Amino acid sequence: MQLVVKLFDKLADDAVEAPATYRVHLCFGPNCRPRGSRSLLPVLEAAVARAGLCDRVDITAVSCRARCDYGPSMNVYPGPVFYNHLTPEAIEEIVREHLAGGRPVVRWFFRPEPSKPAGRKRGSSARW
Repeated sequence: MQLVVKLFDKLADDAVEAPATYRVHLCFGPNCRPRGSRSLLPVLEAAVARAGLCDRVDITAVSCRARCDYGPSMNVYPGPVFYNHLTPEAIEEIVREHLAGGRPVVRWFFRPEPSKPAGRKRGSSARW
């Protein structure tokens, strides 16, 4: 019985100390590719390798992430955390802070631009 308890204690300790595992989806959709997502893939792969995270980060080039006006975009799971307007510098920072350090990088978060309120156009002679 003590052996079973020790085994469960060891499993619990390992689960607490185990490093996070991430799935990273880099958009290769028709709007992100022309904005540079293809050139970001080797940057992402190299940054993950330099950080020693190859066994903890699974990188996948995926189809459209439905944020076409904000590309290149990337999702990080678990979360998900949505990143947009990515550059090589953004990728390096996200790998260092989020994937290696566990702290999502707020400045690269997806933030949709506020929509403009519907209404009359300037100079319109229409009356309510």
